[in-house]
Amino acid sequence: MSNDYFAAQPSPSEIKEKMKGYSSWLEIDLDHLEHNLEQISRHVGVTVMAVVKNNAYGHGVIPVTAYLESKGVEWCMVAKLYEALKIREAGLKLDILNMDVLFTEGQYDSVVGNGITQAIYTRDDAEKLNESANRLGVNAKVFIKVDTGLNRVGVRHTEAAGFIEYVHGLEGVRVMGMFSTFQQNFEDSKMLAKLLAVDAELKTKGIEVPIKSMASTDATFHNPAGWLDLVRPGMSLYGVYPEKKDLSAPVDLKQVLSFKARIEYIKRITRGEGVTYWGKFIAPKDMTIGTIHAGFYDGIPREMANMGRILVDGKYKSSLGSVSLNHYLVDLEGVDAEKGTVVEIIGREGENTLSKTAETAGWMVYSLLNHLHMNTPRVYYSGGEPVALLDSTS
Repeated sequence: MSNDYFAAQPSPSEIKEKMKGYSSWLEIDLDHLEHNLEQISRHVGVTVMAVVKNNAYGHGVIPVTAYLESKGVEWCMVAKLYEALKIREAGLKLDILNMDVLFTEGQYDSVVGNGITQAIYTRDDAEKLNESANRLGVNAKVFIKVDTGLNRVGVRHTEAAGFIEYVHGLEGVRVMGMFSTFQQNFEDSKMLAKLLAVDAELKTKGIEVPIKSMASTDATFHNPAGWLDLVRPGMSLYGVYPEKKDLSAPVDLKQVLSFKARIEYIKRITRGEGVTYWGKFIAPKDMTIGTIHAGFYDGIPREMANMGRILVDGKYKSSLGSVSLNHYLVDLEGVDAEKGTVVEIIGREGENTLSKTAETAGWMVYSLLNHLHMNTPRVYYSGGEPVALLDSTS
């Protein structure tokens, strides 16, 4: 793993020692991340822009991006400027597409000065980036967002060729690409045709935009015509099939993340006793129960009350009662456990995967990933050994 970020990390033994004091943490399997990247790359045969927005879907933006860069990924995408700046501060050199909106002169200068590619769709943005480029003596790099029908942001496809021609003519601005986003329905073929029509019109003007992109995970799986020059996988990169239909895609994904915790306390309760707020569970018999020091603060959905499946001592056991801010209870009948025993709240396979947990809670997997708390420690594994640690609590 030839990357300065990982070279600066604590040793595996130091990470393991630190983990002994964690009440809960996430484990990120970087080998699975690499496997998914290879599967997607082989499937599409075009450039893969890794979507690492929203803290890499809860996986940790810097370690994930550093690892992907070490595996040859040349582009990543973020939704917030602070994430792009963190990537640069970490010394990573890959190209970054920033989707965040800019408001101040300092933000425009920061984007240009750090070699970040900015998504734009207005003349005002183009001109302010050009001013920053002239001030700093370097080119501003941009991707043009074209609205082909999603109607969130973007220059209207009917006006896009003229807009891109204008931006192309700015001395300090370099057009790296143009992109749009599918609605993921029957309109997708029409939307693709609109983007291609913009490209065709530009070519009549002698303008060649280097990169055209439409495909996020859905089109990466199901719409080869939409692959163009570059695809933008998000959840699939982390081993998640967003919808059941995606299981038919010819890619073998491996879930990257698992969620582990330690038992905080064990006690006996008697038949008829209530457990947690509002007595959400009433013991049908005398029982041994355990308290886990993790809750909806860490990202466990409250809808998992009496519904969770927690791996303890190699067996799946039921959660008991409501999910508190910092506590989650589990049935310990028939298992060997004590204070400090490690349990698995979200596993990579079996009864408590991300997809099954989300389905049980009535959540989208996307929502589950993006509710994992930033402060929960994250431990990164490669070859079965911990190679990096994110711990904002220390």
